[in-house]
Amino acid sequence: MADTNTLESIINIIKSCDSVVLSTVNAQYTDARYITNMLNRNIRSLDLYFMTGSDTPKYEQLDLNPNCCLYYYNPETHYSVRLYGKMRFVDDTALKNKYWMPEFKRFGYCGPDDQRFIVLRFVPMEYKFYIGNEMKTGKIN
Repeated sequence: MADTNTLESIINIIKSCDSVVLSTVNAQYTDARYITNMLNRNIRSLDLYFMTGSDTPKYEQLDLNPNCCLYYYNPETHYSVRLYGKMRFVDDTALKNKYWMPEFKRFGYCGPDDQRFIVLRFVPMEYKFYIGNEMKTGKIN
């Protein structure tokens, strides 16, 4: 289980990144893409949220297999961390309203009640990162 210092280091890396690479499982290969990290700018725990559309390949892949990896990399500090876990669809109107941002309209969503607007919650299970040449791995929770 990750200690407090490790969790704090991971959280600091997450907060410093504008985007994150999400890797999902496709039928034959893994699939990776950048997603916005804007919902996690002020986190205090590894309770991570993201948004997507119900009409995206990402949604379809996560619906079939919720196992995924988040890869955070800060190009200024060269710090990175990988988190392994499961992505869950949030079906809670209050949370969708909480995480809605007017900027999401640029992605074609009308508002938090738009059926295509999906909030995702990442459930972390393991981590991996490097300090120098030393690889740190462990379980979360």
